Amino acid sequence: MFLSRVKVTESVAEKSQLGLLLKDHTYGVHRLLWDLFSDTSGFLYREETTKEQLNTPRNLPLYYVLSKSQPDKPSLLFDVETKPFTPTLVTGESLLFKLRANPIIAKKNPDKKHSQRHDVIMNAQRDFLINACHERSLETIAKNKGSLQKVLLSHEDFSGKDGVRSLKKKMDLAIESAVHNWLSKRGDLYGFELESVQATSYRWHALPEKGKTAGFSSIDYEGRLKVTSSILFTQMLVDGLGPSKAFGCGLMLIRRNQSLVNR
Repeated sequence: MFLSRVKVTESVAEKSQLGLLLKDHTYGVHRLLWDLFSDTSGFLYREETTKEQLNTPRNLPLYYVLSKSQPDKPSLLFDVETKPFTPTLVTGESLLFKLRANPIIAKKNPDKKHSQRHDVIMNAQRDFLINACHERSLETIAKNKGSLQKVLLSHEDFSGKDGVRSLKKKMDLAIESAVHNWLSKRGDLYGFELESVQATSYRWHALPEKGKTAGFSSIDYEGRLKVTSSILFTQMLVDGLGPSKAFGCGLMLIRRNQSLVNR
């Protein structure tokens, strides 16, 4: 495996608005990075910014790319720094991690043959509102009026400004729990256990090339984990975690103290 840091060349950055064009153009970025490779074995990547990562005056895109083969095609667009990625991990050790993921869940629909995929945050919000209505026997009213949140706000439990704040706080806690549980459950499958985690930067990424409504959501996870199976965990690093890997999700970056694990 190889880990590469890919950034826009100085000459291109100085004489163009490429950084602005690349921003929020997920599908185009994937194709540009693909052009760095001769083979088609695939790769994982994560987008950052040069200002945050390298303390540069200009805030340009920067990409961390994990690949099975070394980027070997010349590029007029990017500067590429590559080193072997051969982590030696031990079951039981703790690591700092960063992960941009597309957390979704599959739910069975009795009217359809296949399960439907749902954004974890939107699903958690809807489940919370449905349960809150059920606890207050508001299902019939909610069904007729359509807006679960408006129905709840008309109930005495959530009346006034304090009620609005209370409803938001309870819903935020339900969403936070769902987001953390999504990653925790994957730890059971991929050889890690969360010790601490923060989830931030919920975003929607449009993919107009795929259709008017096409796109996916992402969340940034950061924290500390314990390796419970070095074999499963190492394989997860190689394969990525969750869907939308072709669009900048799924690459977990790990650190011991302040050094990226690559030895």
